[in-house]
Amino acid sequence: MSLKAFHIFFVAVSVLMCLGVGAWGTDQYLERGNGTGLGLAVLCFVLGAGLIVYGFKVYKKLSELDEK
Repeated sequence: MSLKAFHIFFVAVSVLMCLGVGAWGTDQYLERGNGTGLGLAVLCFVLGAGLIVYGFKVYKKLSELDEK
């Protein structure tokens, strides 16, 4: 597995983990009504969105490097 493929795989797994923890935090907020779960959910969803943007930019940059 190349470094590029490993990096993309690692970012994808991180996005899935962020979305999973965000869903869990949302569930905790809805079940118990505490703000910690909601804060965790918002933080994880924002981090997941940031990782998606980062993943696309890295993929584009690494593709440009492969063409050279």
